[in-house]
Amino acid sequence: MAEVLTTKLKSDTTRMFMTDIQNNDFYVFISSVTTDSRKTATNAQYSKNEFLENTVFGKKVLGSDTKFMIKYNPWQKDAVYVQYDDRIDLEGEKFYAVVGPNDNDTGDYRVFKCLYNNNGGKSIAPPNWNAYTTDQIYATADKYVWKFMYAIESNEFEAYNAVGYIPLPAEFDINPDPNANSAAIIYGSELSDIFIENPVDNNGYPSLSGFLTAAPSNSGVITIRPRGNQTLNQIQNYYSGMSIYTTNSDGVSHIYKIDTYTFDTTSGYGRVRVIGTPRADGVEFNAECSIIPTVELQGDGSGCIAKSEVVNGQVTNIIILNPGSGYTNLTASVKDPEFDFAPEDPNSVDVRVELRPILSPMGGHGYNLIDELYCSHILLYGYITEADNNQIGTESSYSNIGVVKNPEFVSASANTANTPDVFDNRIKIITDDIIYAIEGDAVNQLDASNKITFTGKIHEVDDTANTAYISNYMGPFANQANNDISFDPTTAIVNSTGQRIIINSPQANNTIESDYIQRSGQVYFMEDFVPLVRTRTSREEYKLVLEF
Repeated sequence: MAEVLTTKLKSDTTRMFMTDIQNNDFYVFISSVTTDSRKTATNAQYSKNEFLENTVFGKKVLGSDTKFMIKYNPWQKDAVYVQYDDRIDLEGEKFYAVVGPNDNDTGDYRVFKCLYNNNGGKSIAPPNWNAYTTDQIYATADKYVWKFMYAIESNEFEAYNAVGYIPLPAEFDINPDPNANSAAIIYGSELSDIFIENPVDNNGYPSLSGFLTAAPSNSGVITIRPRGNQTLNQIQNYYSGMSIYTTNSDGVSHIYKIDTYTFDTTSGYGRVRVIGTPRADGVEFNAECSIIPTVELQGDGSGCIAKSEVVNGQVTNIIILNPGSGYTNLTASVKDPEFDFAPEDPNSVDVRVELRPILSPMGGHGYNLIDELYCSHILLYGYITEADNNQIGTESSYSNIGVVKNPEFVSASANTANTPDVFDNRIKIITDDIIYAIEGDAVNQLDASNKITFTGKIHEVDDTANTAYISNYMGPFANQANNDISFDPTTAIVNSTGQRIIINSPQANNTIESDYIQRSGQVYFMEDFVPLVRTRTSREEYKLVLEF
């Protein structure tokens, strides 16, 4: 028994998380100051508590720096791309290609979806975007067919690409599903393509090309002169039920179904009466034309039209003239010719062509980028500027990074805003005993009974300002009254060799505690790594790609 977790669930979960980010405060937390080893992150309450308790600093993630991400499939010569097919699970497949500045004329990055791969052939030439291509479908010299999806500027690509992933565009409808967005009015799919299941085996289909010798009559009669040495069949109504496809000198084309047909033995011309109004449609007197088998389409949508191409009696291709809309079920077939076609006769070489229509994703290709490109990743991007670096620890190391939702901060603070862009979680003290503050040294405080009430680590020392910074100070101790830490500014700090560090008086003016309310916030993500050493010139970028 098969069980399928659809990509729709994944993409909707991704959407919900993005909405959560836009409506809440998310921070990148830097944690676990170490000099010799890493603290392994695990999905356990102890690990999450330890991560929060060892926070060094945090950087707010802006909504504008949060991106939907898809896998980066750069276009490569001789690569084989998977063509779109509504019966294939395309997740994890290379069914689209990103054409970069080195391979296009636009100087940016453009994403194209493969609609046809020439029966599994190699891609030799990349599609090149053109503003005048109305349907944004491109057929390249290697017979690939591509659909343009979206573009991103080079500077946006450079800022937000992560290893193996690129962002979706900055602005697009993230939820065009009418069930979730009443403003969306598109239901169902378009006709994307029609595959010929037996392209080599089908046989027996007549066709003919020629020209119109006069303008169509008001009653829909078209007179045809065959091209070159081709000849029209003389049998009455031989072409009835087939289609005539006309093309004017300006390239405008029309297709009509043939109702009746007669042959003029004197001129060798034929006259067909069509269903439609070719004269009112503007079909020219000298338009090119072809008589071809009719493609019949039946489904629950409307508007789709296709025509056949025939070579030496074989239907070799089906061209979509109008994709229509609103389809969830569609069948396609080529109407049997009225004469000289007997596929059921065991002595005949005629073979009926078999067609399989392919429906696009709901709304058509490019309508719903998240669902269509199997987006299940989100980038959280944070960066430390020079100004940020002046507010946080500029030296030492850390080995854990994470994402925390809605950390709380002291309200009406004189130090930072309610939800600061960046915060320093260390305790800052000013002391004339600065010579006893050694970076990396463990320190503590004792009560009157010599019982330890506070522990921490000297994270940074500024001798010129008699200033030291204490980190890793959250331990199993009772907090001070009306506070969330056990640190007491009025009590001496004792270093590892027993020297006492006294905070200058008045202690309240020479102590700054973090505005972050300790242990607050929900940990959504943690990662440990080999300790990263910070310096005064450090300018980190954090690109966290989360998968759903």
